Amino acid sequence: MRQKELKAESSGLPPAARRRRPAFAWVDVRRSALWMLAISVPTMAVEEDWHGHPMIDDSTHLWLVAAGLVVVAFLVGGILAGYRRPSAATMHATAAAALAVSVLLLAALARRLWLAHEGVPGAVAQLWCYAVGAAFVLSVAGSRLGRRLAPGHR
Repeated sequence: MRQKELKAESSGLPPAARRRRPAFAWVDVRRSALWMLAISVPTMAVEEDWHGHPMIDDSTHLWLVAAGLVVVAFLVGGILAGYRRPSAATMHATAAAALAVSVLLLAALARRLWLAHEGVPGAVAQLWCYAVGAAFVLSVAGSRLGRRLAPGHR
């Protein structure tokens, strides 16, 4: 046994407290990414097919509601990642955001190419790049908050 495990055994801690959690766990990454996707996918599906065209093409600002929901999804996903793994909050939040963003971008690309039979204009690609950056920033910011909310961490 390693020295840390021997110390834990001799400390009189119960077996559950002696078990060490690995620094990186895909279970927690998936949980955060699923939260992000559970909110983002239906929101983006409605936004993309609002009365037969994307909300952003309307003269109203209703698309901001959809954007706000996606912002909340990535922020809360980051909070969940930070709360579940305070020691590796940023790493888990970044991995969860990467997973969720990949799914969202692939779905958006598939919709444009195979369902709508249209390409990706430069302006749309530029918006997607901004959205990817914002998703990572929101997720990491949420992870910092989640880390502070976790018991025993500051």
